[in-house]
Amino acid sequence: MLLNIYSFPSVFAFVINITIAFVTFFRNPRSPVNRWISAFILSFAVWNVSEIIILASQNLQSAALGAQVLYRVIFIIPAIYVVAAYHLPGGVSTLTGSATFYLGVFFLPVILLVLAFPNFHIGLVPIPGTNSIYYYRIIISPDFQSISLLTVFFIYLILGSIVVIRKIPILRTTTQRRRARTFLLGGLLFLSSSILLFIIEVFAGQAIYFYIASTLLSLVISVFFAISVLQGRMFKSPNTMRSGIAYSVASSIVLAIYFLGVQTITVSLLNYLRISSYAANALLVLVLVFLIRPLELRIHRTMDIIVGRDLNRYRHHMVEFSREISTYIPTFEFFRKIESFLLHQFHIQHVLIFIRSKRFGETGFSEWKGQLDSLYIKDDCYLVNYLRQHKNGVEFYDIDRKKIDAGIYSLLESKSVRLLLPLFSGEELFGILAISLRKSGEEFTTDIIEALTIFANEMSTAYQRNLVIDNMRKKEQEEFSIRHLASLGQLAAGVAHEIRNPLNVMSASAQTLLKKNLTQQEEKELKEFIVEEAERLNKILSDFLSLSKLRPASYKPVLLQEFFQKLKTSLTALAGEIEIQIPTEGTPRQILTDSDMLHQLLFNLAINSIDAIKERCESDSDFTCRNGIISISTAFDGLQFAISVFDNGIGIPKERLERIFEPFYTTKENGTGLGLSISQNIAIALGGHIDVSSQKGKTVFTFISNVKEGLIEYEQQ
Repeated sequence: MLLNIYSFPSVFAFVINITIAFVTFFRNPRSPVNRWISAFILSFAVWNVSEIIILASQNLQSAALGAQVLYRVIFIIPAIYVVAAYHLPGGVSTLTGSATFYLGVFFLPVILLVLAFPNFHIGLVPIPGTNSIYYYRIIISPDFQSISLLTVFFIYLILGSIVVIRKIPILRTTTQRRRARTFLLGGLLFLSSSILLFIIEVFAGQAIYFYIASTLLSLVISVFFAISVLQGRMFKSPNTMRSGIAYSVASSIVLAIYFLGVQTITVSLLNYLRISSYAANALLVLVLVFLIRPLELRIHRTMDIIVGRDLNRYRHHMVEFSREISTYIPTFEFFRKIESFLLHQFHIQHVLIFIRSKRFGETGFSEWKGQLDSLYIKDDCYLVNYLRQHKNGVEFYDIDRKKIDAGIYSLLESKSVRLLLPLFSGEELFGILAISLRKSGEEFTTDIIEALTIFANEMSTAYQRNLVIDNMRKKEQEEFSIRHLASLGQLAAGVAHEIRNPLNVMSASAQTLLKKNLTQQEEKELKEFIVEEAERLNKILSDFLSLSKLRPASYKPVLLQEFFQKLKTSLTALAGEIEIQIPTEGTPRQILTDSDMLHQLLFNLAINSIDAIKERCESDSDFTCRNGIISISTAFDGLQFAISVFDNGIGIPKERLERIFEPFYTTKENGTGLGLSISQNIAIALGGHIDVSSQKGKTVFTFISNVKEGLIEYEQQ
């Protein structure tokens, strides 16, 4: 027996069919459905083997053996189809697995084949252009055996199809319906192919037409079942299964190359050149063996592209969306995005998201939109426990309908829910994602269900991360509120204290005046006390209003030399003998700032310096106010602009530096404690801040602000 080019399609179909048959069988060997569907597909592999025997035989006797096997297989296939159809789930009779059932189904075709022996209605004819390559033709004659076999053949195929059609509507799960539809399409494809072949046999005059049609149709059936398995329409199609199919296809191609190429070359060398090189033959075979692996990888990738095109597109969109939800998104917006993504990408009718919550003191799951009339699923119900147990996505009809609460089942059924995806945080179920039927009515494939399960896990992770961020922000907000209330209380206490002192002085002075037994000088002094304390009270209130109602900055060009000169003039009267120095060189010509706010900021800092110098004069006998210096300087590094106020006063103790900007914190006998706080707020309003460093005889307050392009202009040298 020598393979030839005519046998290659049969070899290819055989490899596919035998692989699919074993894949189906070993998926679940104990399942009658798997066993009989694998037998149905295996019968086509036997058909292909018979064709190979016929085409590769070098004599008529060997070809006749293949034809006899083929004739029997052709008329046994419909019986296997009927048995497999009855074994599909849905209204399975108790007699289905009995010996009586099998005997009843196989009796007619077997007895008719026995009666037809040895005069099988199949003939062998040489393919045109060849003398030793034969092919078969079904001979249709008006005798009893021929008509009976054809009648049983078509009746069985129609009967099996009717059984499957009647079962599909009552099947519970999407997987069962998808498998039944695929099996039905395979049967109908075989039925239509058979009708076409008989038409060709009747009307075509040449054997080559029958050969071409039967070979192509056999190949089409093989490819159909292969694609069905790869797409998960029959069973789940893991990567290992696809690799096995790809390897089988690659092996058949390499085998064909060997017989059509290597063997032909070897025979030619032997016939024409009388050369028989086993070493060259072995080398060529070794090369072909090494070609199997890269060829298998290429076929595998091609299968993934063709078969999993939609899945790859979905995965691409899922990856992009996963990146989008990897950042923090508020809860309402997060679920809205999830719902919108699933509705538009998968063309789904409805998406329901249930999140763990409490209602009337009872824990359960409610829709994320929080509508009062929405469905509420109790935490201890059968559906929730089922999802906890399985952990992965499940098809709605896989769950026992009788155990589901009637209200829950009714709502999910009304929304055409087909898939339930549990959302876990560790081992805790915190949500349920319910996905309905597609708008097109198409069911979800196994691969898409697995992809959606992975998506649900990523969604769970993103949601839990958002909750952590929400809790952190809530905690920070609570801490801020506590600090804010504490500051407010401290502020109120400071205001009350500062106001109470002047009021006490004013009240005491007024009560003394009411006694009317005071001298004129005493009355004058008391009245002066009242006026002074009223002015002090007015200053406290003015400073407080400045602290609480700071206006936004209004930026305008400010000539610094003029600005510093005005600042020095306003400070001179208050400074007395203290020397005030302003910058004269290395200073920008102008800056863009709020002149009034900057003036108030530096004025407050300078007043603080004057008080520090005067305090040192009182406490240090070796220091007089004539020795006091207040120096204002500027600096610019290209990114930041700084104005520093230096003084050689008493200094600020290290333990007090952290509190000097707090409202009402002061160490001065007559201070309000608001000056530095106001200055810091002004600095912030101007887009900067104030730094301070201090020791005895050297205190520096520095206002630092980021500089935008065009804010500073230097004098041209």
